[in-house]
Amino acid sequence: MQIKDKRAIVIGAASNLGLAFSRELLRNGASTVVMIDNRDKEGMTAREKLNFEFGKNRAIFLHCDVTRNTDFNVTFKDAINILGGLDILINNASMINEADFTKTIEVNVTALIRSTLLGIQQMRRDLDGNGGVVLNVSSIAGLWALPQLPVYSTTKHAVVNFSRSFAQPYHYQRTGVRIIVLCPSLTEANLEDFRKNLSDPQVLFKYQPQRVELIAHGLVYAIRCAQNGSIWISEQGKPVYEVQLSDSLPQKTEQTVEQTC
Repeated sequence: MQIKDKRAIVIGAASNLGLAFSRELLRNGASTVVMIDNRDKEGMTAREKLNFEFGKNRAIFLHCDVTRNTDFNVTFKDAINILGGLDILINNASMINEADFTKTIEVNVTALIRSTLLGIQQMRRDLDGNGGVVLNVSSIAGLWALPQLPVYSTTKHAVVNFSRSFAQPYHYQRTGVRIIVLCPSLTEANLEDFRKNLSDPQVLFKYQPQRVELIAHGLVYAIRCAQNGSIWISEQGKPVYEVQLSDSLPQKTEQTVEQTC
């Protein structure tokens, strides 16, 4: 999909990675980007910056707490009315809080699922839509175990599996909506959030934080070129690359369970 003249919604767009995504979409010709976030001050500032850079009313900010289901439904509908349709949906809202695991799940998983379903409902071809792209932002932590951040890691695994499940032909052949997953590694923007939630922040030293602008470049590539259901990693400031996950269970060994216990 080419981004030029496309209409986009970015969830979690007031700052950092979401703002970088919004800017990159506009830089590549998106007609309008609706930015949804619960941080008013940051959201209004981001809107002003982008409209100054790209032109009046190219960026629209809507306040919403994505964990409030009714409010989210209304806000999403308002965004569609403003855009006159939808072509690209970026689900980027995320938090790291091992102590408040309920809120972390609500933001990282429940809200993302709700947003994906609302976006597909608008774009699906079997309901007179034109198809489109949903890009769900997971994390490197969604591809392997992260013992110091088990809740966060679990939510990001859920994003990967939900996205891959909804990308199966059973759905795609009817909807024409591509579902893509982007898994960034540690960024300069979320370094402090990780540090606050780690019992041993020293583990961060083995990861090289990357700039959000570089991840945003990868997002554009994925929207343009990635196949439905694909998973893309962005790490160490290098170009994004695709990883393949198995769709089948590992083969049983010849040994019985009794023999291995």
